[in-house]
Amino acid sequence: MIVYVNDTPVRTYYGAKVKSAVMAYFRDQDMSPKTPVKEVRDAYGNLVAMDGSIRANSKIFIKL
Repeated sequence: MIVYVNDTPVRTYYGAKVKSAVMAYFRDQDMSPKTPVKEVRDAYGNLVAMDGSIRANSKIFIKL
């Protein structure tokens, strides 16, 4: 499935958690998987936990 992290489409598996989408984003951007993430928000500005569920076409925004 495709989800959007910082407006960048990333491919992940169905049933993935937020952390999986963030890791896919790091791979696509050639970033270290150990990069600390300060916060994750959804498209509505709500804080989202790294173990939260996501659906296809979800939009999340991370702050490093």
